[in-house]
Amino acid sequence: MPATRQTAPPARRVALRGAAPYPQAALPPAPEPWQSRAMRRFVPLWALQFVIGLIVVIVVSIVAIGAISSASKIPGEFFDAVGRTVHNALPKEGPDLATDADVRAVIRALPNGKLRVASVVAEDDVVVFTVTAKRSAVKAAVGPGDQLRLNRDTGEVEIAPQGIPGLLDQLRQQMDDLRKRFFGP
Repeated sequence: MPATRQTAPPARRVALRGAAPYPQAALPPAPEPWQSRAMRRFVPLWALQFVIGLIVVIVVSIVAIGAISSASKIPGEFFDAVGRTVHNALPKEGPDLATDADVRAVIRALPNGKLRVASVVAEDDVVVFTVTAKRSAVKAAVGPGDQLRLNRDTGEVEIAPQGIPGLLDQLRQQMDDLRKRFFGP
């Protein structure tokens, strides 16, 4: 008998009971009892998170808008009081007519000898007069709120600058006055 070589039977892999012979991905967690199979299949988890986040943002926005709108309904009396306080705290121009003689001089200068009272401001202890003029009498291109003055050099009527240009012009006039006082005309 010829000598035959005996081969060992192929090695068999021994698999553990319930284990697959090849590596597998981890199984998804067990579904919660409140989730239905259709819900898990059609609505992904990120969509649920998005909807819940959107609802939270809307609720927070509504609460913030409600708080801001109720805070902005402050009574108008408060703003009136703030306005009066600021008005009283700011420096005021002195009256144009300080004495009875000044008032008499203006009345005499008017063509018909009458001066119309526009209003009486009790808070500031001031009387406001109205002087009207024909448009043809005022050669300057005036607008509401403008102040007119006489030009120091020519004597013509001009619009007085206001704001910062007015302050600069007033400073220039005071410098001219000082120069004339010390060095002569």
